[in-house]
Amino acid sequence: MKKTIYKSFIYDFIKFFSLALFSLSLIVWIIQAVNYLDFISEDGHGFRVYFLYTLMNIPKIISRLLMFVFFLSLFYSIIKMEDKNELIIFWVNGIKKIEVKRVIITISLFFLILQIILNALITPRSQDMARSFIRGSNIDFLPSLIKEKKFIDIVEGLTIFIEEKKDNETFKNVFLKENTGTAYQIIFAKSGKVKIENNNIFMILNNGKLIDKDDKNQKIISFEETVFNLSKYQTKSITMQKIQEAETLFLHKCITLLNQNNKILLKEFNDEIGHNNNRLHCNSAMTKRMYEELLKRLAYPFYIPLLAMIAALIILKSKESKNNNFYRISLFFIGFTIIVFGEIAVRYASSNLTSNFKFFITPIILFLTFNYLFNIKSQKN
Repeated sequence: MKKTIYKSFIYDFIKFFSLALFSLSLIVWIIQAVNYLDFISEDGHGFRVYFLYTLMNIPKIISRLLMFVFFLSLFYSIIKMEDKNELIIFWVNGIKKIEVKRVIITISLFFLILQIILNALITPRSQDMARSFIRGSNIDFLPSLIKEKKFIDIVEGLTIFIEEKKDNETFKNVFLKENTGTAYQIIFAKSGKVKIENNNIFMILNNGKLIDKDDKNQKIISFEETVFNLSKYQTKSITMQKIQEAETLFLHKCITLLNQNNKILLKEFNDEIGHNNNRLHCNSAMTKRMYEELLKRLAYPFYIPLLAMIAALIILKSKESKNNNFYRISLFFIGFTIIVFGEIAVRYASSNLTSNFKFFITPIILFLTFNYLFNIKSQKN
């Protein structure tokens, strides 16, 4: 009988949790997808890159919402059972409140593991994959972004001006300026045409002049036809790997080496990464931010059992009790405050391991405190 009752409770909780998480994630994903339209309208990426990038952000959205949705779903499920007098079935069948609390905490441990897996493994990987789509993009939407009588500088080091645009591929009176540090190159052409070949974008320019200038010399060359490679330019979108996109093992090893202050091992570690400017390298300037990211991934999820403990306090007071509504609102406010506190707390991580230990111990101490209060109160009821 106990198993049937517990299964019913868990089923109702999972059903509401799944629906709430899916709905909220979809709303957030749509809002973010609208914000990311700049990848097309300003940065020149194609729809494929845009779609894949936004798709890879779904694990991040889920990981950020999971804790709040878990608390909301558990809180709602317990209140629903209380209001429908379903909790009475527990007490009639000899199930003690401490036993119900244990089931709730057991459920929270499952979600604790799920949150850590999302934070430490799935989300960083998906974020890095999303960034790789930006790195591999050949800004194939660039031709359609070129407007008449407007200076276009959506790629680094290149400015484009078109007097007249007949279609997305044919232009009249073209001006190009390429900046290369202290030198620059200017091209004027009476006409131009975009050609895409082997995933590369070229602009074929006709009847014009090329001005090539450096610190000492300036050359002016007339041409009947020249080919200008647009694919060699990088998008203005960030292509450098961010800390939140780095693997958890990388962050842990980097911090360990920095704490050991072993410059030889640190150099060998960075040499393994290579000279790829798009990949994150280990250096002391990022120590605090790395600690912050590790705490967010590994310490913050430990607030989930604490939130479950707070939700479990609902069963200590029946719906007929005086000030029951105030009691429920107070518990929800405490839980919500703890979620916000945890989010803010990790941002104050220091570059010292001992100082950051408090972020692991705080939710555990609070959990034990609320658990002790629950045990005392449940014995009196």
